[in-house]
Amino acid sequence: MYKRFAIFSALFGLGFISIATQIYLLREFLYVFQGNELVFGVVLANWMLISGFGAFIGRFAQQMKDRESYLLFLMILLAMIPVLTIVKLDVWRSVVFPTGSMVGLREIFYSSLLLQTPVCFLSGFLFTALTAILPRKTGQNPLGGAYAMESLGSLVAGGLINFVFLWTMGSFPAMNIISAVFLGSAILFAFSQPNLIPKIVVPLISGGVLLGLYSVSFSSFSLSILFEDQEVIVDRETPYGRVIVTEQHGQQNVYENGVLLFSSGNVIRDEESVHFAMIQHDHPERVLLVSGGLSGAIPEILKYKPSRVDYLELNAALIDITSALGEVATDSAVRYITADARRFITHSDSLYDVVLINLPEPSTLQLNRYYTDEFFGALKQRMDSGGVVSLSIATGSDYVSKEAGALNSSIYYTLKNHFRYVCILPSSQNYFLASDDSLSLAIPTMILRKGIQTDYVNLYYFDEQLLKDRSRFVMEKLTEESGINYDFHPVAYFYQQAYWLSYFRQNYTLIAGMILMLLVFSFLTIDRVNAGVFAAGFTASSTEIILLLGFQITFGFVYQALGVLIMVFMLGLALGAASRKIIFKKSHPRYFLFIQLLMAAFVTLILLFISMVPFLELPDSIIFSVFLFFVLGIAFLTGLIFSYAAVISKGGIDKVAASNYAVDLYGSALGALITAVIMLPLIGIKMTLLLLALFNTAAAGWYFLGKRG
Repeated sequence: MYKRFAIFSALFGLGFISIATQIYLLREFLYVFQGNELVFGVVLANWMLISGFGAFIGRFAQQMKDRESYLLFLMILLAMIPVLTIVKLDVWRSVVFPTGSMVGLREIFYSSLLLQTPVCFLSGFLFTALTAILPRKTGQNPLGGAYAMESLGSLVAGGLINFVFLWTMGSFPAMNIISAVFLGSAILFAFSQPNLIPKIVVPLISGGVLLGLYSVSFSSFSLSILFEDQEVIVDRETPYGRVIVTEQHGQQNVYENGVLLFSSGNVIRDEESVHFAMIQHDHPERVLLVSGGLSGAIPEILKYKPSRVDYLELNAALIDITSALGEVATDSAVRYITADARRFITHSDSLYDVVLINLPEPSTLQLNRYYTDEFFGALKQRMDSGGVVSLSIATGSDYVSKEAGALNSSIYYTLKNHFRYVCILPSSQNYFLASDDSLSLAIPTMILRKGIQTDYVNLYYFDEQLLKDRSRFVMEKLTEESGINYDFHPVAYFYQQAYWLSYFRQNYTLIAGMILMLLVFSFLTIDRVNAGVFAAGFTASSTEIILLLGFQITFGFVYQALGVLIMVFMLGLALGAASRKIIFKKSHPRYFLFIQLLMAAFVTLILLFISMVPFLELPDSIIFSVFLFFVLGIAFLTGLIFSYAAVISKGGIDKVAASNYAVDLYGSALGALITAVIMLPLIGIKMTLLLLALFNTAAAGWYFLGKRG
């Protein structure tokens, strides 16, 4: 009885350390490689593929002599690897790729594959090996219980990270605690062994490992490599990402998630981001600034003597840090507001003369929300008569590539849907101005007439005729064929990805085709039961991405709520895997068919809900509850399918655990990658959900035909 408890504890610890390492390693990859969903999809796909391979190889663990001693050794090894992997990633980025260089998708793929292999392979291997030695009654398959226990460990780790660790400590201290928890489960497993030696050796080695982890300052070593020749003034882990402030030769640089937000003394960017739009309005009294105000933009706005400046920043830590460094304007007209800009604009009743959007390009699905038709429509409602909107993207002006032209066109015509006049001002970036009143490109002359003191945006540096010629050149490259950018059909995000990928000479159409062929080949070459598991894993990861995106669009970027959604997903997996015996008293193949069809129907129900969300006039609490229900439901069905597949699959427990778990991870990997990178940008959310429903129906049909044959 104690041995069963010890193995379940080890599986709980395995889920605990696996999901925790995944969260921190993904954050670190996004931070080091300045990533987006494309990078996220590649890294996550490699994670699941390697874990699946480890699970498949784990079936051979039963051939080891004294295998439980080997498993204890591997558990101790796994406890050390996550922290070392993060350090290795930082060293790899600095040594292999020169500072300031762009890293392509191919390099990110190879880097993530190499760096993640130790931790992913071990976690997959240990799951199969531990499941295979679970004591069981005759005729029972413990795989569902093992899957539920691992999911429960993931649930607890996700809760701790989202609601405690990310708010109170950095990644390295958190990973040390996570390693300690996992070593505790290894010690419990050691005490289930009949021999005395593991009961003495494992606690001693675990203590030595923890002493080593806590005695070395990994964070300082990592920062010294990533920011060579810079003094790190601030290093703070926040729920929205890691914020680092460095100083070099008197210049302060503020980074968030590895992206340079601003540097002190950047006069050109500060003046362009403000004066191009502000000078268009005769008397700008009320100004809304969305991000970017901590670099020096606010003093430029105050030159127009507005009565009120509302400055929005999602991450409150940015305001706190820059305030402590003396970089925050203290004028009484300025209000500092910590909020998601999309949600603030949707629910605010204030009207503005000028809105300055200083956000990065739509390089992520989260950022794309600020460039959509729905957002511009809501923004129009907050504009006073003659109001001006400004935003910018870095796509170049002297040469406009096909990808850059498509991105410019999408944003231009999306703005044109709501504003009478839209123009593009090419400078250090392409600035888009939109208004229902006429817009002028004679900006330096207007600034001179108004008596605004500037260091750069003036007649001494700007040639008005050249500015007009460059604007006309960019505008001539626009085409309506690029389409309008919508919340649930994010074409601007796709064009931004294509523009980034165009820097690297690779045939991405061929790569995308190969991935889709791999999906079809994988589905057709596995047995019919595992085809259902594959479809469930693919659907679960795809639908989770869609629901998270839908939640962000509906409620804004509310970090704690997103953490709740992820935790509910892990809870659904655990409940689904553990509920098979309660729901189905007997095992019959037709029940598996029923669950697959239920998955297809449930995805269709999500499609109906997503279609109705923009028109639902219900309290936020009810809509939020519906999102929770769908996240829980899709995860529950996935766990149930996995557990039921374990019962009707043929072969020993080691073989079934290896194949089912590997296929589940493989399907999840391809689902995350294909949905985020290909399907959502190209065909939108609704069509993606429809294809997912058809995919599960096809899996059910194949299983039905196989049973009849």
